[in-house]
Amino acid sequence: MTPPTTKDDYAQLRWFLAVFAAYVSICLVLGWVREPLFLGVGEDGWPAPSAAELIYLIYMTCLPVALWFLVGYAVACRLRPLSSVWAMFVVLLLVLTVIELDHAWYGMSGHHATWREVKLFLSEDWKVHYGIRNSDVYWFFRRMSMHIAGLLIVFGLSRAALRWKTGERIFSIRFRHTLAIVAMLVVVDVLLGGYEMSHGHDQWQAVADANPFRVSALDRLSTRTFSSGGEHDADLQAANGAFEQATRDAMHPPAKVAALLPANVEHREQYNVVLVTVEGLNPSLIDSTTMPYLMQLARRSTLLRNHYTTGNVTEYGVLGVLYGAPPDFYRGTSTVPWRHQIPAEQQPSQPGSQYLDEFARRGYHTRLISWELSSWANLGVYFHNFTEPAFESRDDWQLVPELARELHEPGSHFVYMHYNGTHFPYDHGAAYERFTPEVPRDYDYASWRLREQAPEIINRYRNCLSELDAWLHSLTGEMDLQNTIVVITGDHGEEFFEHNRLGHASRLDGPQIQTFALIYAPGRPPRVIDAVTSHADIMPTLMDLLGWPPPVRPFGQSLVGEVTRGAAIVAMTNRPNPPNHWAAVAENAKAILALGPGDTLHITALADTDDHPLSYRADPTRWRAAFDAAARLQLHLRAAEHLETALQRSEAQ
Repeated sequence: MTPPTTKDDYAQLRWFLAVFAAYVSICLVLGWVREPLFLGVGEDGWPAPSAAELIYLIYMTCLPVALWFLVGYAVACRLRPLSSVWAMFVVLLLVLTVIELDHAWYGMSGHHATWREVKLFLSEDWKVHYGIRNSDVYWFFRRMSMHIAGLLIVFGLSRAALRWKTGERIFSIRFRHTLAIVAMLVVVDVLLGGYEMSHGHDQWQAVADANPFRVSALDRLSTRTFSSGGEHDADLQAANGAFEQATRDAMHPPAKVAALLPANVEHREQYNVVLVTVEGLNPSLIDSTTMPYLMQLARRSTLLRNHYTTGNVTEYGVLGVLYGAPPDFYRGTSTVPWRHQIPAEQQPSQPGSQYLDEFARRGYHTRLISWELSSWANLGVYFHNFTEPAFESRDDWQLVPELARELHEPGSHFVYMHYNGTHFPYDHGAAYERFTPEVPRDYDYASWRLREQAPEIINRYRNCLSELDAWLHSLTGEMDLQNTIVVITGDHGEEFFEHNRLGHASRLDGPQIQTFALIYAPGRPPRVIDAVTSHADIMPTLMDLLGWPPPVRPFGQSLVGEVTRGAAIVAMTNRPNPPNHWAAVAENAKAILALGPGDTLHITALADTDDHPLSYRADPTRWRAAFDAAARLQLHLRAAEHLETALQRSEAQ
């Protein structure tokens, strides 16, 4: 029989949890929430808080720990197996493990992980895609070893505290009274935080979001409550009213759509087409020093100087290019691990790109020659209508000779390629270490000095760009540029602390959604397009260059003729589910939209393309183009929902 729990056991448990709460508070302030508390301020971030504001931000960080300490003690007192300190030791170690995994996910995705996402993150294939190396795994185990040591210290301090008789006065207040006081303080804090967040104090929002112990639903509810009826809320209501009108107008398009054919151009269907997407291209770091060959090619091409992806993750950007539309049709993933393919008989019915079908109908051989892309995020489900077998390799340089073999085969060719060498953690060949100093290959990207070492991190990325430049030079050397249309763009952007983050897949900020793009076409004079362009414009442009009418009504526009206005729709990552947040960008205006019930979009924020908040009512006309693009997205979403319902019914029959 298990011996009964004594008062001394409860006293030791109480001290153990109390000291653990202090330990976790230190971890929060100096670790998990350190970035928004201390590193997100400065020239490119939030205004530096006053001493009083910083003290309160630390207080609001630690307060939920006190509440969970009391809840944990109450539960342990009622569940005898947990009343043992050593049983609680194991439970708390598991809690710390989950928090560390969640913190790693939050740093990449910008949201806290679900249980399914934790399993995805731990799969071996995620290690490949995110560049997680053995050194990172060792780092995680070192981190957990530190937590084990920390828990042992907590245990020792709690045993010592048992002999501190004066300290027992800390627990002299009745438990119910203590719980009520702490709960009341939490409610007050949630209300105060909601008030500050509703008034646009982004640092408060970031501190609350990063804290794994806060109940984020309460923060959101409080923010909505204070926003309701205020000037900001009224402005969003006016913006949503205008957006709803734009959606109604979009339901009645002009009766005829002009064919996308240029004037007085001799078309040659035998042009080969090579479309290259590059992992995470930051256009501000591409210049004649970093990528001399690409800049030389750009001077012979149409350079898209204000180009946007269709999503801030690879799968969204790739599908947007190939389908010529926002990835509203992407259904997410349904397998674990992430890159295991669904058996053929279980694959959902997903229509392929109609643009690829058009190439095939015109007699083209279409092929994927790429880094291992089709097995990433179930993209292979959407690649089934390439006419030729895919060639995929984890060595980008192996793609070059394969392209040469493909282009030397008889007939006309459309080849889609994806280059992965510029992906985080920015590994490159030793021959391309041109920009120094750079962080070492095994650099710990969880380092305290991450932002301080931004120049060294950027140098490592620029060295990756140098290798990419050599790769592109070698690649185009295998082409007959008198008979080949070449498109080079990023699958998405890549942020280097412009808005306090590194990488992509976390925000709809400019650096993550703007990317480099050029279109080289034989015989076409070079030019620069400054209007907003999108991945959704690339396929319609190829149709136009080849003299073909588009197979579907284009979501984007052809860039062959004069382009003075444009718009882009960009999806926010929602792994492993379909996208549910979007940005509509046009003419230095960006509307952020969220998907609600019934596939209905609503505007949640307005900003310029530098991500500074803007008001709708201050200048309603500037939002017309962005709202028109968002309205077309709304109709696309509804059409996609109807199509999926029809497919499900046909499969059921």
